[in-house]
Amino acid sequence: MNFKPIILNGFEEGREQKLEKIKRYIEDITPVMFYRTNDLLHSQRVRWHLEEALNKILNIYPNFNVNFARTLAKVHDDLEILTDDITLYAKERMTSKEREELVEKEKQFVPDLTKTYSEIANNESYEKLLLASKNKDSLESQFVSFFDKFDGAGEAWHEVWAGNEFFILPAGGKDAINGGYIRRLNKFPIEYPNMQEFFKKFPEYLPQPINLIKIAMNGKPHTAKSLEKNTNYVPYERWKRNIIKNEGIDFLTTQIEFY
Repeated sequence: MNFKPIILNGFEEGREQKLEKIKRYIEDITPVMFYRTNDLLHSQRVRWHLEEALNKILNIYPNFNVNFARTLAKVHDDLEILTDDITLYAKERMTSKEREELVEKEKQFVPDLTKTYSEIANNESYEKLLLASKNKDSLESQFVSFFDKFDGAGEAWHEVWAGNEFFILPAGGKDAINGGYIRRLNKFPIEYPNMQEFFKKFPEYLPQPINLIKIAMNGKPHTAKSLEKNTNYVPYERWKRNIIKNEGIDFLTTQIEFY
C-alpha cells in the first residue's frame, strides 16, 4: 500500500530539530545506551511499524482512519517538546493518581503547541491528534500507542542483543523473562478490547517470554553481518527488519556510547 508523504503545514523543520534533541531512555537504570536514539528517530520508526501492519489492520477494521493514524504516529511525541521524555520505567513506578496528573499536565500544553506551530497537520486537527496521543480513546490512537511501545521494546531488545546489561530491566523486567516491555505489550488486548481481534489473528505481534540475561551475556555490538543473522525472536526480528527496510543499518550499527 502506497501513501502520499505526510505534510505538516510548514512547521516540520523547527519541530524536527526540537524532537531530535530529546534523547531516549534518559534514566538512572540506563546510563549507557550503545545506540542512543531520539524522539525524531523514534517517531519516524513508529510510523514505519504502523505502515508495515496497515494492510493487516485494514483487513480486520475496514473503517480504520489511515490518515489520522499515520499523522498521529508522526506527531505522537510532540508534547515532549515541552515536557521532555518520561520513560515507561518511570511512568510505571508512579501511582495511578500521579499518572493521571501527568496526563492532565501534558494536555495543558496542547494550546501552546497549536499556537506555536499550526492548527492543522496533514489535513487533521493538530489539537485532536495531540489529545488522542494522551486519551487513547480511538482504535487509531490505540494502535499508535502499541507501536510506540513496540518501538521502545525494540530499542531495548537491540541493546540486550548487543550485550548491554543495563537494558535487561526495561526489556524484560525484574525477572528478565516476561516483565518490562514484554509484559506491557501483552496488556494491550486486555486494556483495549477493540484490538483483540487483531492480536487473535496475528498473535506474533505479542512478545513471548525469553531469557534476556542469557542473551545479554552472549551479546556483542552489532555489525552489518550480525544483523543478517536471525535471532529467532519474532518481535525483535520484525522490529529490526522493518527498520533496515526503511532506514538502512547506520543507526543500528553505529555505537555512540560505551561502558
